[in-house]
Amino acid sequence: MGKRCETNVLILGKTGVGKTSLCNYIFGAEVMKTGAGRPVTGMGIFAETIELSPDLILHLYDSWGLEADKSESWKALIQEVLDQHDVREIKDWFHTIIYCLSAKSARVEDFDLEMIKTLGKDGNPVLVVLTHCDVMNVETAIAAMRTEIINKTAVREQDIIEASSHTKVLLSGKKTEVFGKEKIIHRIKVNLLYSISGKMPQILAAIGQEKINGWFNDCQEVVKKQVGLINPTSGKKETSRNEFFDSYAQDIFDDIGRESDALFNEAYDFFSAFSSQFSGNALVEVTEQQRIPQITHFQIKKSDKIRTSIAGVVFLAIPVVGWLGKFAIQEKTRAYYREGLRHNKALLEDHLQVCVQILSQELKKINSGLEIEE
Repeated sequence: MGKRCETNVLILGKTGVGKTSLCNYIFGAEVMKTGAGRPVTGMGIFAETIELSPDLILHLYDSWGLEADKSESWKALIQEVLDQHDVREIKDWFHTIIYCLSAKSARVEDFDLEMIKTLGKDGNPVLVVLTHCDVMNVETAIAAMRTEIINKTAVREQDIIEASSHTKVLLSGKKTEVFGKEKIIHRIKVNLLYSISGKMPQILAAIGQEKINGWFNDCQEVVKKQVGLINPTSGKKETSRNEFFDSYAQDIFDDIGRESDALFNEAYDFFSAFSSQFSGNALVEVTEQQRIPQITHFQIKKSDKIRTSIAGVVFLAIPVVGWLGKFAIQEKTRAYYREGLRHNKALLEDHLQVCVQILSQELKKINSGLEIEE
């Protein structure tokens, strides 16, 4: 049995485009019911939780009343919902964002283009599904819709999928078949990996920079408190400060490496579970042997401990200059420390950048063949 997986799907589109039948086709019969669920924003997006299997839980977010004459309100609402899910943990992201358009309409309205651009504004991969593609004589309209979407949004050609969600008997007696599910599932997996590869390094960069800034500010506060007018160049305090700065910097250095490893393994575990459980048909296999427990093994050259020897010499040379002279020595000593701390801060930031780059590279190796189109 695979690992339990929970996935969040946001599906949008105007009334009548076939969202309900599409969801039921992709995820299983009757997973989505018109009007079901509980509003989560107060303006027309609601969530429904469905247990697709003991190992796969679907959190489906749907819209009602998507209207062209309220485009600004809808854009603000969509951005609000996206922001709520733009968090540290992968399990809380929107793993799939689908925008539905009906091929029967034979055109893409400006409102739809605005909604698609809003959804993809922060780098979220958006899957545009053209529904009702079993209707006769819509090939020309579909081609025109594809061109419009590609030219006016950031959606890629491969992320526009044609689908038919249910079978029906035409007047001619011919029976149409459902299609599009496997392509949709494939693109959902590709886009999840794309999101992971893009977002995880950004998360590491933000976390690491916060840690480094905290170290820098804490060290400056120590200097401010300890380097005072009375004996500003105390050798004993200098040694203690230097040991604290070095030890603290090494802790931050190690924390960044551990955070990088943790993010990679979190991404690996989630994508592995998602790929294995989603619809019960994994299109890509990942094996336990591919797991990389640690991907960061860096060493930076430890900087020389900050010394205040010059300030000390000046202080010894003028032992009775009064408070004004001591103030000048205090400021010179503090400035010397600030220079050393900025140097070490730059080293930590270089280390963080290397970690971010390697995390991005390793995430893209999770499944290098997934982007190959079938």
